[in-house]
Amino acid sequence: MKIKLAFSFLMVAALVLLLSACQPAPVAEEAPPAAAEADAAVPADAMATLIEAAKAEGEIVSYGLPDDWVNYGGMWAVYESKYGITHLDTDMGSGEIIAALQAEKGAGVADITDLGVNFANQVVQDGLSQPYKHAYWDEIPDYAKDANGAWSAAYWGAIGFCVNTDLVENVPMSWADLLDEQYQGMVSMKDPRKSGTANSVVLGAAFGNGGDESNVQPGLDYFAEMIAKGQLNAVSPGTSQIQAGEAPIALFWDFDCLSKAEELGMPLQLVIPSDGTVAGLYTQFVTADAPHPNAAKLLLELEFSDEGQLAYAQGFTHPIRNIELPADLAAKFPPASAYDNVHFPQDFSMLTSAAEAIASGWESIAQ
Repeated sequence: MKIKLAFSFLMVAALVLLLSACQPAPVAEEAPPAAAEADAAVPADAMATLIEAAKAEGEIVSYGLPDDWVNYGGMWAVYESKYGITHLDTDMGSGEIIAALQAEKGAGVADITDLGVNFANQVVQDGLSQPYKHAYWDEIPDYAKDANGAWSAAYWGAIGFCVNTDLVENVPMSWADLLDEQYQGMVSMKDPRKSGTANSVVLGAAFGNGGDESNVQPGLDYFAEMIAKGQLNAVSPGTSQIQAGEAPIALFWDFDCLSKAEELGMPLQLVIPSDGTVAGLYTQFVTADAPHPNAAKLLLELEFSDEGQLAYAQGFTHPIRNIELPADLAAKFPPASAYDNVHFPQDFSMLTSAAEAIASGWESIAQ
């Protein structure tokens, strides 16, 4: 699976959470309103006009929507089947996408992207998107969209523990549990100075220890103690490392754990820490200089529709709209109560400074 927010060291200042992200579970601080009837969401003539214009463009170019990321393969299959529009994707992390959009100003290549919400302010400030409010706009929580239509988030995930129960006898249920000496050398995560996911892990620990996006020090203090106790190992928890048993307890997004459990057929148990964690949103928008803007708008309509939201859920993310999942799919997720202490940061302006503080703070505790 694509690691969505992997940046170079020089991109660390832009790292943030990925907040963010999906709706088999309730949102801790603001639940999306009930879903409306899809057929009533947009006037039939307006949708017909959009479809005709998109088909005339005939193609769509995306950055960061590869087949193996949150089931975009399934999403593209539906899109192409419905509309006969071909697509080309370049797999990029969020930092790379921002850099590409800035470099291509005035001569756009990509029509649509998928970015961590940490970049939402930058997208607006740098004019990297064009306003478009899809048919489901009113169903999206205020914290998951720009008031002027510059972006909206289609799904979310939560930071948790991915525990190999073949190797871990007693499954830790909280950040506090993870400090127990029985887990020495068993915990794996990426470097928060280079990985957006790992940066979010530290923010999740901050929430679990009394902090938030405006106060990440509790997260840094927690990991300083983890390192001092010898809990962390040097393994980066990728698919091959988990498969080889080198990462008994991996810290990353819940959808990463659920998808790896299904993909690998391994006894990987997802734990959403009971003492609190953070959610990460992923945003979608039509780029400012999109060569095929109608094709991009049509994809947005699909992504936020019942059908598109279900496709995201099949990639184990939480749809932002409150749609009902088939019973067999819903059963693959933790119970809704597991997400009761998941926090959705409300102040996007604080996310960049939070990520910078985590990255710089890690320098002093990881030596």
